[in-house]
Amino acid sequence: MDIYFSVLIRIIPLFISALLGLFIIPNMRLNASDKKHLFPNAKNQSDGLMIGGIAFFPIILIALCTTISLPLLLGITELRHVVGATTMRIMQIIVGCSILFIVGLKDDLHGTGGQVKLGVLLLASMMFPATGLWIDHLHGLFGIEHLSPYIGMPLTVLLAVYITEAFSLLDGLDGLCSGVGSLLLLVFLGFSVWYGSTLISFVAAATLGVAGVFCLMSFFTKRWKNTLMGNSGAYVLGYIISYHAIGLSDSTYMPKNMLMICIGALFVPMIDIIRVVSSRVRDKRTLDRPDRNQFNHKLLRTGMPRHLIPFTIACLMGIFVVMNTYGVLMRWNPNILLLMDIALWIAIHSIINYFIHQHENAGFHHEWEKAYGEDSWYANIPHEALRHKVETYGTMGLPSDMMAESNIAFIADGMNAFERNTKRLVDLMISAICLIVFSPLMLISYILIKCDDGGPAIFKQERLGRFGRPFYIYKFRSMRMDAEKAGPALSHASGNKDPRLTKVGRFLRAHHLDELPQLWNVFIGDMAFIGYRPERKFYIDQIVKIDPRYTFLYQIRPGVTSYATLYNGYTDTMEKMLRRLELDLYYLGHRSWWLDIKILGLTFLNIIFGKKF
Repeated sequence: MDIYFSVLIRIIPLFISALLGLFIIPNMRLNASDKKHLFPNAKNQSDGLMIGGIAFFPIILIALCTTISLPLLLGITELRHVVGATTMRIMQIIVGCSILFIVGLKDDLHGTGGQVKLGVLLLASMMFPATGLWIDHLHGLFGIEHLSPYIGMPLTVLLAVYITEAFSLLDGLDGLCSGVGSLLLLVFLGFSVWYGSTLISFVAAATLGVAGVFCLMSFFTKRWKNTLMGNSGAYVLGYIISYHAIGLSDSTYMPKNMLMICIGALFVPMIDIIRVVSSRVRDKRTLDRPDRNQFNHKLLRTGMPRHLIPFTIACLMGIFVVMNTYGVLMRWNPNILLLMDIALWIAIHSIINYFIHQHENAGFHHEWEKAYGEDSWYANIPHEALRHKVETYGTMGLPSDMMAESNIAFIADGMNAFERNTKRLVDLMISAICLIVFSPLMLISYILIKCDDGGPAIFKQERLGRFGRPFYIYKFRSMRMDAEKAGPALSHASGNKDPRLTKVGRFLRAHHLDELPQLWNVFIGDMAFIGYRPERKFYIDQIVKIDPRYTFLYQIRPGVTSYATLYNGYTDTMEKMLRRLELDLYYLGHRSWWLDIKILGLTFLNIIFGKKF
């Protein structure tokens, strides 16, 4: 078949679906049934949430059927043969998308139970192995070569369900679902054309046309800002994406390790779904209830302009595709490629979290400096101005009863902006290295705690950190599960003889190994290696009633160790807490690189020589 005709025949479904999308989609929006909670400020349903993906399946079906009928109309023998050989696959796509479209539309209009949706997803996904399309080879991934039908077929069904449901969960503001789908379809279309997979390229082109139009409308048309694709569109798009991923991974038609290229193309949305779902489980929220925790919303929190977010996501997905494609062409081990994908995602996610912290903190700094000039956040400004600014913006978390006529002098941070930024960068690098170096020791500690009493190995507790914000501090659990059944109690009230300590916990506490998980707190920016020891709000409230200067410590990040820990040890009385506060405030006003190095060195020596603190 002539190369120009081959390209032209694949442009036809793209052109038909895009043209139909331009005329049909704007006139087929519906009011959402129960998802208006995403837009609590909407005055009425019409300017609240709308569903615009109901036109997806009809448009794709028209474009696909029109294109497939061309061999009969034009008498093209080669295309007629391809269509005839893939009749079962064509019927699978139509039937699978049809039942998902019906259930998705029902869910958009009136809501559908989770069990019903899962059952329909399983039914549609079972059509893949039923038509002979299933993953039969992993090419060395996880050390596995050929897959038996008893493993490959269930794996294919689970993968199809996961991808389809992932697109349902991705459906959110700013056309995220259609945007990600369009990028993936563009990648799949390129590979299918290159390797001559005619049916896959037809389906990709027909879907890309309508998904691309919807994406452009969502991003650039104001009246579409509150429009979601809805499950009627997201299920169809997700099902077609899963068809391409499984079809291109078929070792019969594609080159070896094509599966890794498909994983690269899907890595960003699929790994983000794991993160989003895990956060919903952790916060005890409904798994299929949309929220603002998806990848595009995280990028918004960094301060990135809205119009740059789709470009950023496209670039990140492109990096994974290029890296995995290069690795496949160079015949790299697929396990190494997968580890590289995971490492790259962790690095990207960490960078995004860092910029989120920077942006949120910068907002407080901006409001403060707007009234008092550049770098006044850390300047020794008058107390009256400090109190007024706190009441206006709530920046420092100071109590409202700290009156202007008080003689308490404001204690400013002893480090300048350059020193603070350098300290954070050093903390980030050292914590990353320590997490890797101490990972075997942390794994052993985890196993010992689980074997000791079977309870959770990681203990987390809410503390107040920089700017008075709450965060979770992580430790290895060293006490019994019912240690605080009578209410909050200081953990060192009885030292290492505390009867609440477990056998393993007493050893971990004695050697300070229970603090190792705080490396993660340092890595994500909630803590620093050197600072002041963070405390619970329950005790902070008691301290502030006696000495409100505690809130000055909110200028800096709390630390794994501190100046006060060296010279005051852990506290078990209010007198010790107040004495520790004096030392922490001294550190705040005098801290420097040299003082941090001194504290870190002395802490290390004390641990080596077995000092109890």
